[in-house]
Amino acid sequence: MNLNSYLFSTFAAVMKKIQTLLCLLLLALSLSAQEDPRSIDLMGVALEGPIDSVRQRLLGVGFHEWGGSDDGEDFYFRGNYYGIRAKLMVSIDVGSRLVTSAYVNIGPYSTEKMLERNRQYFLNKLQQVYGALTQRDGAWVYIGDYGSVKLSVVDNGNGSRDIRVLYLSQGAYYKDAAVMGLRGPVQEVVTENAVAEEQFMHFDIYGQLENPEMTDRRYDAYGYLREARLTEQQGYSLVTYEYDSRWRLARRTLVNPTAGIRYVNEYVYHDTGEVASQNQKVYEHDKCVMVIDMHNCYLTRDAQGNWTSNQLTLSYWETGGQRQQTIVLQKRTIAYYE
Repeated sequence: MNLNSYLFSTFAAVMKKIQTLLCLLLLALSLSAQEDPRSIDLMGVALEGPIDSVRQRLLGVGFHEWGGSDDGEDFYFRGNYYGIRAKLMVSIDVGSRLVTSAYVNIGPYSTEKMLERNRQYFLNKLQQVYGALTQRDGAWVYIGDYGSVKLSVVDNGNGSRDIRVLYLSQGAYYKDAAVMGLRGPVQEVVTENAVAEEQFMHFDIYGQLENPEMTDRRYDAYGYLREARLTEQQGYSLVTYEYDSRWRLARRTLVNPTAGIRYVNEYVYHDTGEVASQNQKVYEHDKCVMVIDMHNCYLTRDAQGNWTSNQLTLSYWETGGQRQQTIVLQKRTIAYYE
C-alpha cells in the first residue's frame, strides 16, 4: 500500500467513526427531547399513549415482545430490567388502546439472600428516579401527579418468591388541559371575563379539549397537539403549536389564509409551570397591526392548585394609536372527574 492509499483509508476510517458518534449523539438528543415529564415512566420509557407507540419505545430500549392475552388487553415482553432479566406485561384500555399499566416480574428466587439483595437493588434504582418510596403493608410505593409505582415481593406457593414492580399510569394522555397549566382530572372550566381563551371549555376523560370547530388535529406520540384546523366566520385557520424543552407551550400560531390574518401568541412561565405572561401579535398581510401584553397575578386557588381568581394586567397597542392599559379581574369555576 502506498502512502496516498494509506492516508486515504485512515481518513475514511476516522470519518466513519465520527459519523457513527454523531449519529449516536443525535439519537441521544432525540430521546432526551422526547422525554415527557407529565407521565410515569419505566427506565426512561413513557408509559402513556397508544400501545403501538409504547411498544416501539420498549423495543428501542432492548425489550422483546413474545405474545399477548386472548382478550387483547395485555402484551408480554422480555428484557433486562435495570440489567436483570425480567418479564413485562403491559395492559391497555381496549376501547381507546391507550396504555394503563405495566407489570414487571423478576424471579423466581429460592434463597432469601438473593431475593433481599435484588429487592434492595431495585428499590435503590427506583428511588434514584422517583425519590424516597414509602413503605406500606410490606410494599414500597411512590405516588406522583401522573402515576404510581409499587415494588412488592410475592410468594409463589412452591417455596419460591418473585419481585414485582407495578407501574400505574394516572395522567391524561392528551395534554390539552395540561399545557394550559391545569392540574388534575379537569372536566370543565368556566371563566368570567375570559381573555385570550374560551369562556367555556370541556375536556374528555383522556384530557382532550372538546371543540367541534377544531378538526384535523395532529398529536405527537405523547399526546401534545401539534397542528389543527379551526373553523372561522371567514373560512378556516391553521393552528400550530410549539413547545419548549420542558414541554410547555411556547408559541401558538394561527393563520387565516382567507382573511390574510396571522396571530402569534408567546408564553412565559413561573417556575411552578403556570403562565406568568403572554404576548400576542396580530398581523394583516405580514404587517403587525396590534400587540397585546398580558400579565397574570393569581389571587386564589382550589384544592388541586388551579387558580380560581386572577388579576390580569393587559396593555395593548394598535397601528396609529397610543398604548393603553387596563386591569381585568377574572374568576373561574372548575369541575373535575372523580
